This record gives sequence, C-alpha cells and structure tokens, in this order.
Amino acid sequence: MLVTAPLAEFCTLTIDEIYGELPSRIYASLLMRGRSTIQQLAGDTGMNPRQLRHGLALLLQHNLLYYHLDAGSPHHVYEANVEHAYNLTRTGKILQMVEEGQGPAAKDVMQTIILTGQTRVGDLIDAYQKRIDRVNRIKEALKAEDPFGDSTESHGVNGDTPPENKPKPNPQSSKSDPLITSTVQLKAIICKLVEAELLISVHKTTFESPEDLLATIESDIKKTYPGGEVKGNKAKAEYKDKVAEALRKQRSESRSLKRKLEQNGLSAKRRKLFDGAASANGTPEGEMDIGIDPQQVICLNYEKCLVELRNRRLMQFAAESFGTTTSFVYASVLNILSKNISRCRDDPIIDHYEKDDERPAPLVVTTAQILDALRTSLDLSSGLGQVDAEKISVTAAEKITEHAPRKKFFIDAEAEVDGDASSDEDEEEDVKPSLDLDYRPATNGVNGVNGTHVTNGVNGTAKRVDRRTRLRQHLLLLSESTQGFLRHCAADEWTIDFVPLMTNLRQAEIDATIENTAGREGIRLVRMLRAKGKLDEKAVMSVALMRKADMLKKLAEMHKHGFVQTQEVPREAKADVKKSFFLWYFDGAMTLERVLDVSYKTMIHCLQVLDMLREKDQHVLSLIKRSDVKGQEDDKLRKIHQEKLTQFLKLERMLLGQIQRVDDLVAVLRDY
Repeated sequence: MLVTAPLAEFCTLTIDEIYGELPSRIYASLLMRGRSTIQQLAGDTGMNPRQLRHGLALLLQHNLLYYHLDAGSPHHVYEANVEHAYNLTRTGKILQMVEEGQGPAAKDVMQTIILTGQTRVGDLIDAYQKRIDRVNRIKEALKAEDPFGDSTESHGVNGDTPPENKPKPNPQSSKSDPLITSTVQLKAIICKLVEAELLISVHKTTFESPEDLLATIESDIKKTYPGGEVKGNKAKAEYKDKVAEALRKQRSESRSLKRKLEQNGLSAKRRKLFDGAASANGTPEGEMDIGIDPQQVICLNYEKCLVELRNRRLMQFAAESFGTTTSFVYASVLNILSKNISRCRDDPIIDHYEKDDERPAPLVVTTAQILDALRTSLDLSSGLGQVDAEKISVTAAEKITEHAPRKKFFIDAEAEVDGDASSDEDEEEDVKPSLDLDYRPATNGVNGVNGTHVTNGVNGTAKRVDRRTRLRQHLLLLSESTQGFLRHCAADEWTIDFVPLMTNLRQAEIDATIENTAGREGIRLVRMLRAKGKLDEKAVMSVALMRKADMLKKLAEMHKHGFVQTQEVPREAKADVKKSFFLWYFDGAMTLERVLDVSYKTMIHCLQVLDMLREKDQHVLSLIKRSDVKGQEDDKLRKIHQEKLTQFLKLERMLLGQIQRVDDLVAVLRDY
C-alpha cells in the first residue's frame, strides 16, 4: 500500500482515538522514521523502556506492527502495519456483516476478539465461562430474594396481576440473558467463524512484513543455485515459480486451523450429524462438545472480511441498478462464489503463473445451486418486465461469453494506486447461442412446479412461469448490464469477473465525484477527454460545442481539483511559453490518487472536529463517566447538561457516519 502523509496521519489519529496517546506516538514515530529498534524509538519518542514495551505489546497484540530480527543483530526491528491500522475504521461494518451472516452470538464473539486482539482459544473460553458463571450467580441471588417471583397465583381479571400490585423491576433482573450460554456453544461459533475464514490461526510469519518474507524466501531459494545466482531465461522462470510456490505455502499456514477442523470431521456438515445424533440420544441440539486446541492463537482475518464487505457493496450497486429482487439473486451468487475467495486482489508475485494452463480455472456457479441458495419466500416475479415470447430474441438474450473481457480501462485494475500501466489487449469474446434445454420462453398455458401467476399487460392473458425460468431472467439481466455484474460463461453456468467489474465501478465512482464537484459540464468534458485523448483548446471547443470562455473556466476549475492535466508542447526547439500550445487530457491514475488524498483529509478533519468537541464539552463528558451517574443520566444530570450531552452525541454520530461514508468510497477505489 502506498503510504501518503494524509493516510499516515489518519492511521495515527485512529489509533489515538481507540487505544490512546501512548501507542499512537510510537506508531507515528514508526511512520515518520521507518523501521526502528527499541533504542531508536526511545530516542525519537522520549519514552522510557517500560512505556515502549507496553505500547509495542499493545500494537503487536492487535497486529498493527511488523517485526523482524536481522541476521547478526540482537535487536528486533519494528515496522508499522498501515493496512490493519486503516481497517480499524471498518470495525462497525465488520460486526454488522457478521451479525447478518452468522447471528448475534457470532457478532459477540467477534467483538470480543476485536477488542482483545489475537488471543488463545483457552483464554477466550475462560473469559466467557467467567461471564456465564457471573450471570448464573446473579440469577440465583434474584431467585433467592424472590422465591415466589414465578408464582402463577393471580388476583386480576383473566388471571392477570393488577398494575398497581406488580413489583417494580429490579435493575439487575432487567439485564438481558447472555448470547453465549455455554462453552460448547462458544466452540461451535469459533469453528463456524474459522470455516468462514473470518478467523485465522496465528503462526510464526504472521508478524513478518511482506518485504521481509519475500527477501527471506528469495535468499533461501538462491542458495540452491550454483554461486547463488540465477542465470538464463529458463532458470529465471523456474525461480519465479519457486518463489510464488513458497509464498503460497506461507500464506496457506493461516488456514491450518480450518484444515484441521476438516480433517478431524468438525466441518459444518459433520456438526449437523453430531447435532442430529445428540438429539437422538437425548442431548440438547447444539450441545455436542467440539474439540479444539485451547493453545491455538486466533485473530481476525481482514482480507476475508474485505471480501464479504465487497459482496455487500456489490449488492447495493445491483439494487441501485436493477432493484431489490435482482440484488438478492446477485447476493446469492456472490455468497456461493466467495466461499472459495480469500482476498479481493491478487498478488502480482504469489498469483503469478508463467503459462495460462497452470492458472486455476475461474469459479463458476450453476443455476441449480443459485436456486437452492435462494429463500423460498423471495418472489422472483417482481422486478421483471412482461414481454410476449415472440418478441424476445433467444439468440441475443442467451449469448455465452466463454472468456473474460480483456479491455484496457481508464484505470488499470491490476496495478496499484501508484499508476502502473498495463498493455493493450483486444477484447476477446466467443458469442454463441445457449444450448440450455431448461430454458423455456413464457407462453400461454405453461405451468411451473413453483409457478407464479403473472398477468401480461400486453394481451391480458394469464401466464404461469416456473421459478427456475424467473431466476434465469434475473441472471440474464445481470449478465447484459454494461457494468458486467455477471458473465454467462457456459450453458447453465455463471461467473463474475471481479477485475473488470470493479474497474467499471471505480470509474462510476470517479465520475460521480467529478460531477458533484464540477457539475454536468465538467463530467461531460472528462468523458470526452477520456474517449478522445489529448486535445488542444480548439479541438476541445469544437468537440464540446462550448464557448471558449466557459470551456476554459471549467477546465481551469477541474485542473485545480486535479481532475484534468495539461501538457506543454513547444512549437520550436527553444522552449517559449508564448510560442507553445497546451494539450488537455484526463489521467485516471492521477485522478484516483487525488480523490483518495482528499478522502483521507476529509476523515482527518472529522476526527479533529470530534476531538475539539470533546474538549469543549469535557465537563459534561466527565460527569457521565462517574459511577453514580453512568446509566442514570436522565435522573442525575441537570437539564442544561442533558441538552449539551444530546447535542454532542448527535454531532458525534454525524461525524462518525461521515467517516463511514467516505470509507465506502475509499474501499471501492483502493481495496475492492
């Protein structure tokens, strides 16, 4: 990741917001000075060794640092992990995603792991066991104080207790029951999160930076060659394959816990069999103990979380383009395909293959799998237009594109933000009519098994179309989109080309940003320059059909924001500004960097304003931290303090919400 000054400042402020000033000072020093030892950090920060060890331990606990021990040096070298520091901003989105996908109990476990950082499974089980025992003691104490609290004796009408005779609620009894009621349930949730790759195991190379890990692997592999040098094209190609294979092996170590669960028969399917056997033997369902090593250290897998967040974002894009029903269909496709996707972007070294036949086949999903994954309550007849069957061209609608599109976009999706260029490649498509025999156009008198009665507004006749055909209509609608949400790769098979899809969506986000900043005229000029290339003022004026004064004013405004660039072309060998002419052009990579830079500065400003508001209302905030006021603010605080607290909380929600909205843009432009 390219670390700019605004990004470094935002990561430092985020750590200060969550963990305090001590870790943030150490982190800021590492970002400013680079790789440092404890002695160097002590000189830069002015802290004593005890404070440094405490801050470094906290940062390492939450995977915010890399450390490396150089050969022949007794001191560890520490380096800032910017990616994980920025991902702290997405904690709320990750918890919401886990709650919607895995349930509230899984969200509680994930929240505990996020707060504690990397932790041993045994320590996590002990912490939850203490919490469960404490809740059970409170329940027993309340039951001892009111032994007749559950009495069915009633004195009211229809057996109800009169309101005036009802006991006042006890503040202790008003607490909701814990989501985790047993350690067996906790182990099952941990296994479920590990199988989803949201949790991974910590191994010895977890804290190695990618650069150090690559350097170590390259050094070890070069030792196997004569003289430690790689000579010849064949040897260099073999060397690249060995490095990529070694990096893949290192990366797969984080999924070792998942493989152990599968080998020991503790996968999801086997747990269902365990639960069924337990129910048959009289054991409550879900209470079958699942063995897991208590010494295993686990942590949050941000790469897989980004994949799930990307699925949610793509579902929102599909809902905006096609409607809610089609977005649910698309979400099912994404959920099936993402089970085998561990990260959003491929690594240029790890995912390098010399031959195309060595590259793994693209992931595909069938119509039957999508149909099984959809909820039966989803009405697939909504969100589709009704057209007569004879008006539909089956050859055009059912075209199959076997290969992914290879087209040069305005931003190279495979390059990083620093603007690496990609070579021009022609678009290759193999279009032919589908041979899927399950497809039947909607005609009068067709009755499906799970048919939906639809009235055609054209001729007023009734039609019944089966659920599978409706599903195919939604899938074809997605495959025909200009954004490329889906690709019909074979008969009854579908896939998603994430690289061109996200490139199109990045282009759409850039266009929306330019339109919000420079208006419709600005985005019109940008699209024209993107299509035509570099143009001088006369050419821009003739193509855009604008007056010269209006055109120059708009181009100057967009040049100020960094959306368009200029190139000076001298007319003579001796450069002279008066005798030169200027070409206007659009640079997608530079525009992307500019938008990201402004986004970071916006989030920094939000955190600074929030810090200023806290300092301004410090008196009120110090009151609500008191033990005799916490939880009873309405009764203990004065009216003027309540108003200030309400106003502060409102502004805090607005600022944090603005940070989350800006992060949505950053995620699409940089991470997805």
